[in-house]
Amino acid sequence: MDKQTEQFFKKIEIQTVGSAFPSIQNNADIAMFIKQSIDDDILYTDIQDKRIDAFVSENNNQPHQNTAFELFYVLEGTVIKTIEEKEYILRKGEGCILNRRITHSDDLKDGFMLVLNFTEDYFHKITHDLSTEQLQGPVFSFLHNNCTESGNWKKSYMEFHPTVPVVDRRFQTILDSLQQELATRKLGADFFLQGLLLRLLSCLENPHSFRLNVIDINSSKEDFLVDRLISFIESNYGKVSRKEISKALHYNDEYLNRLLKRSHGLTISTYARNVRLNRAKELLMTTDLTVAEIARLLDFSSENYFYHFFSKVVGISPKKYREAHSKSL
Repeated sequence: MDKQTEQFFKKIEIQTVGSAFPSIQNNADIAMFIKQSIDDDILYTDIQDKRIDAFVSENNNQPHQNTAFELFYVLEGTVIKTIEEKEYILRKGEGCILNRRITHSDDLKDGFMLVLNFTEDYFHKITHDLSTEQLQGPVFSFLHNNCTESGNWKKSYMEFHPTVPVVDRRFQTILDSLQQELATRKLGADFFLQGLLLRLLSCLENPHSFRLNVIDINSSKEDFLVDRLISFIESNYGKVSRKEISKALHYNDEYLNRLLKRSHGLTISTYARNVRLNRAKELLMTTDLTVAEIARLLDFSSENYFYHFFSKVVGISPKKYREAHSKSL
């Protein structure tokens, strides 16, 4: 690591009592950090406290914790995210929210990633006036539970995947707006930031945009494997074989199949088929993509095969399904 990078991280690192890893501490209650791979180096951009600092250096993938919540999001390419010594490959549109007790690191090869840090106090501040009903959503509940004293020991994180393989422009627009407001000194920027963060979290809770899954690091081995299995199937929109799953999770596919059937009552093939079918329904209801385009996005061998697959399982054609359901959204 060169001197510039080393000096930058020394400024924001503190040693956490009882931990072998340093913690990253931002100077502000909310901050954005962007890393983009450029040839063999990384472009670092730090946006907080009404300023932008940028420099190019080698990749820093030292394991660390945060003194705040971390919302991690892949903008382009792929990123290898190591969470509590386990590696996960995250692709464009995927991400996670980590609590401050999770040890993690990021390794970029061809990636462009964004990190949004916000403190627990800041979360309390922006949600102070929300109703109990508004706080009951999965994202707000996860964050609230990890702010309480009873959650101080928990090592958990929430991962999210795009519901369909189409870029959510609203989510990226909010991120762009957050970046602008974090860097500006204009009057009212602080209020805009609070509203934008609330909208970002609310957008994550939209099931038409994202699929959410809370991972408890301290859960049993079998429960953890089922979570990983479901996540892998979801992130591949159901187009995945048992062999591919076995290779990715490093466990025998028959063993994984038994675990899923015991916990959800479904085999891997049935679960994957249902995921694929539900993604097709989502695209028919929420987009104006043609049947051919949907078949291609979900990696069906042909439009004709997708048409017959959908009609056989659902009982009506994709066109009739769209006519019956798109108006209700």
